[in-house]
Amino acid sequence: MVSCAAAATCLAVAADGLTSLRSATGAQGETPSPPDACVRPQAGSTIAEAAELRSHDGLLETDLRILDQKLADGTTRYCYLTLDGKPSPTLRVKPGDELVIHFKNDLLDLDPQTPEIDKALAGAPICTARKKADPCESGAMTPVSSNLHFHGLTVPPVCHQDDVLKTSIQPDDAPFDYRLRIPDDAAPGLYWYHPHLHGFSKTQVLGGASGALIIEGSERANPDLAGLTERVLVIRDQDLVNPEAPPSKFEPPAMSKSQLDSDGDALNSGTGFGKPSKDLSVNFSIIKFIERNWGL
Repeated sequence: MVSCAAAATCLAVAADGLTSLRSATGAQGETPSPPDACVRPQAGSTIAEAAELRSHDGLLETDLRILDQKLADGTTRYCYLTLDGKPSPTLRVKPGDELVIHFKNDLLDLDPQTPEIDKALAGAPICTARKKADPCESGAMTPVSSNLHFHGLTVPPVCHQDDVLKTSIQPDDAPFDYRLRIPDDAAPGLYWYHPHLHGFSKTQVLGGASGALIIEGSERANPDLAGLTERVLVIRDQDLVNPEAPPSKFEPPAMSKSQLDSDGDALNSGTGFGKPSKDLSVNFSIIKFIERNWGL
């Protein structure tokens, strides 16, 4: 394991983007990742909503594991699973509720080679070979380290709540408890949870480790919303399934620099030209960039 003595000076790469009973055997979180741990729907399949876990009597408590899976094409998927196999459940809480997550890191070292995205950090002088036993002070930044961040919530940035600078959970650590109270004045709406392990957040989030967190009460802000049916659609971006697909056949032969972004893709000008840098998925159902056709 590699830990960093000054986490704040390391490169930070972040992507922009439960009530259940704990079983006697699963509470220890010792089950290894199966080969098909992070199952995804077929591209173009019917979009299904994620399972929902709701608070009761002011408490939402669940177990949550993070796993990874290497595919035949060399890419790696990441996923969150509950003990009964629900992927990336939508967490529904109310202002004033307590949210308790028993988090287990079940990541496997699937590739001894350093991924391209992580090469900038390899051999960094601030990193040492020591690993502190306390996850609250670990600061370890490795491909199999992880933690949780509750994006958008106003909660203290301290260990066991929403600290992402020092808190780092390893695969050989015991289940780690996150306990946080949703503020009484928390704005209702959609939030999300994801890893925020500096230097490796992008890899894990783009690989699929993310989920929705909803604070109930939108109807109090807008009474017209009361009783309406909700559909939760989580749109994620990911590396291209067909990275060599050409741009639209309708694209002009040359585009000015002002029309391109830093990746060489057309800016979002409404023209539909250019080659996207990412595919999209809706509730993990992939919507591919289709060869010879612009758009998604």
